[in-house]
Amino acid sequence: MSVRLLSQFSFDRGEVSPKYAGNVDLENYQRSLALCENIIVLPQGMLTRRPGTRFIAEVKDSAKKVRLVPFEYSADDTYMLEFGDTYVRFYRADANGNIGHVLDGGSNIYEVTTVYDDTQIFGFDYQQIEDTLYITHPEIGIATLTRTDHANWTFNSTPTITNKPTEWTGTNWPAYITEHQQRLVLAATPAKQRKFWVSRTPSSSGPRLLDFTTGTAEDNALVFDISAKGAIAWLASGRALYLGTSDEARTVSGAGGFYEPITPSSILNRDHANDRSAAIKPVRKNNSFFFLSRSQKRVHEFSYSFEDDAFNAPDITKWAEHIAGPGRAGKISKLAIARDPVPIIWGVREGDGQLVGMTYDRENSVYAWHRHKIGGTYDDNAWGKVEEIGTVFMDGRDVLWLEVVRTINEQTVRYLEILEDFHDPEDSTDIDTARYLDCALSYSEETALSTFGGLAHLMGESVELLADGAALPAVTVTDDGGGDGDIELPDGLTANELLAGLNAPFYGQTLPIEPGSAQGSGRAKKKRVTGASLDLLNTSVLQIGKNRETLRDATFMTTQTLVGDLVPMFTGIETLTINDVFDEDGTFGFGGDGPLPCNIRAFVQRITTGD
Repeated sequence: MSVRLLSQFSFDRGEVSPKYAGNVDLENYQRSLALCENIIVLPQGMLTRRPGTRFIAEVKDSAKKVRLVPFEYSADDTYMLEFGDTYVRFYRADANGNIGHVLDGGSNIYEVTTVYDDTQIFGFDYQQIEDTLYITHPEIGIATLTRTDHANWTFNSTPTITNKPTEWTGTNWPAYITEHQQRLVLAATPAKQRKFWVSRTPSSSGPRLLDFTTGTAEDNALVFDISAKGAIAWLASGRALYLGTSDEARTVSGAGGFYEPITPSSILNRDHANDRSAAIKPVRKNNSFFFLSRSQKRVHEFSYSFEDDAFNAPDITKWAEHIAGPGRAGKISKLAIARDPVPIIWGVREGDGQLVGMTYDRENSVYAWHRHKIGGTYDDNAWGKVEEIGTVFMDGRDVLWLEVVRTINEQTVRYLEILEDFHDPEDSTDIDTARYLDCALSYSEETALSTFGGLAHLMGESVELLADGAALPAVTVTDDGGGDGDIELPDGLTANELLAGLNAPFYGQTLPIEPGSAQGSGRAKKKRVTGASLDLLNTSVLQIGKNRETLRDATFMTTQTLVGDLVPMFTGIETLTINDVFDEDGTFGFGGDGPLPCNIRAFVQRITTGD
């Protein structure tokens, strides 16, 4: 028998596919986890518990999905748009950072009628330019949604199009749209799936975004076909006009180079990668565009490589090829990106509704995937199903919005929620601002209360509580007769500050290790993890064990800690015994639940092997 200490000082490769579990000699392997659930990898390599979600509103009709579209009019006026069955609603943050519906000047929710039903909302593409959202649907046409004020928007299903191409008629309209070099670019009608229409450049009188007057002058509109395989699947603008087709990734630019303007006399169409694209809008971070493969199982990063002097589109899910979910039903249905404060590319797993994320820092080669089960239940899953996401800069950060479907009080409901900000206090006593519960509401009262209302959206559910920084036993939301949704704090306690929401347990699992042995490799030898020392930062909850079933609490409380007492956040090394059974893996798990924070910077595990 011998004892060895094995360390892991970074987790910046995130959750790894089980197919790599034998590659113990790879550097990436030694910075990865087998499971990273409701845990986010920070660019610095540290693990932090995923923030919870804040309940914003129920969608207009919970029987139908909605689509989320961001709109950023200015630095101070940003909106998330809820497109539903022939309507659009608007959400924004007020001067105090409270996020909710835009109202009509009274107490009514402001909304605008559109022409898109609940199936057609997922078939349009859009491009915002200043105060107008330009929308195109291949079977309906081109429309505009223009903002005049918070509660003054105009939807126009028949905007004026100067010299409208004759092909655009009936159910034959461009499917995709972007802005490039101050021109509106539209492409791919059902009849011509590789054809482009590019509007005129601005004149002294202003933009000419819907002017398609052709000619030989440099500022005239352009109409051209590209020689490409497959149908166009998306458009995007960067150093060139980027596009994906069902067979390849390409760029279009002026003939003189990538920054050369596209004009009637200067067009260059380049093929760069033969990676097939899904017809799903890509997201951008600096000079990289991230698009989904045609199978919707992989994410590709389409960018220019100075080393290769070429555009490449590598598969950035290769290390975590399982992330889209198992089987043919496993797909990612949408991407969204948050750039500030932590750069994360978010996605929705179509099969089971898990939220997936990839922490991204190209300069430091951080591509760390993680998975998230939002609190609640739906169908046979012990989590709420995420159906739609979107991000918009709001209240000083990039806010991830989610549409989540759950079963609440035996009813199917669809709620809009936002991911809370990361809890990273400089003051180690600032625990009452922690937000780790889902579909949650927070209260701040001048007079301490024992009863809180307003939780009708969680009627009949068991909710966790954070009261003045202390974790309390869960309580059930009840109906007082008025349908308000009340909770009573346990043990006669009162609180000024309260957070109430659904539990969202987190869990991480280490990978099988190679401890070595006197005879060489120790991979196949029986081994046991007898303990682990974890380097923690501002942590109040942690459990550790062989697996989920054997987790036990780390002790951050004393024997004198009572219900309702504040549990201090701990920073330093916490050493825990495990005394696991002997097996060939030598792995352990860590996790926790409730409303308190956990941040793990590194760990050292103590391994006993049978030499």
